[in-house]
Amino acid sequence: MTGELLTPDELRALSRARLSLRRPRGPFPGGHLAGRTGTSLEFADHRPYEPGDDVRLIDWAVYARHRRLVTKVFAREVEAPLYLLLDASRSMGEGGKADFARKLAAALLYVAHRGGDRFAVYPFRTEATSAGSPRRGRGALAQAFQGLAATKAEGETDLAGSLVAWAEAGREPGLCIVISDFLAPGGYRDGLLALRHGRHAVLAVQVLSRADLDPPRLGEVRLLDVETRRARSLVLGPGALRAYREALRRWNERLAATCRELRILYFLFRSDASPVEAVLTVLEGWRG
Repeated sequence: MTGELLTPDELRALSRARLSLRRPRGPFPGGHLAGRTGTSLEFADHRPYEPGDDVRLIDWAVYARHRRLVTKVFAREVEAPLYLLLDASRSMGEGGKADFARKLAAALLYVAHRGGDRFAVYPFRTEATSAGSPRRGRGALAQAFQGLAATKAEGETDLAGSLVAWAEAGREPGLCIVISDFLAPGGYRDGLLALRHGRHAVLAVQVLSRADLDPPRLGEVRLLDVETRRARSLVLGPGALRAYREALRRWNERLAATCRELRILYFLFRSDASPVEAVLTVLEGWRG
């Protein structure tokens, strides 16, 4: 079922860990927490008693101490779907980024499947591919893995436009994980903002290759825009490399700052990282 995406060892590592995408509490709208009254759920807070409230929910211990009628409010985890928005543009095909992104997506889907959650994958280039409604179960997982394995890194990308269009489809609020190199000429802010306006909790996962982070060559080079196929020849010296690294650092800092502003969790992984370790890092951050 997993094909080339996850090895047996990686699946065993994910199976041994107690992992879940469900988040019992936190500030992210569109997450898995919903306030519900009840008697067998997790206590969350008090609120003033109002006529018509179930008297069984009155906290009589508080009344005995403070002579105030308050009602217990309980919370429980409720299911919200996982949406994986996967950059499938040609730039992701460089330096193993697409392979790592597919494996990371597969690991996240496996975790969602083991947790009984619904999930769907939406590859995007200039627009997001329709994947139907999120589903659960082994059949849905097998279909999602087959789709991931068949997804090729090709064509140009409109990251912001794709995310805006996807968000405007009015889907049920859930957990959106955007996996991309985020090296988009048109930017990314409008797209991430649209997801938040759609009441989704959002995680931004940036994947960069070793060459993205530290270009290895000096001397005369021919730079090729892998998406537009436009080329330019130049001499790459130490000063140019320093300027490139500084520009990338500023770009990534702006991305991280935008995510903080929009209350989006941001992660950066190199494409030669372990997808299992990456998933553990993402889940620790999400549930932290």
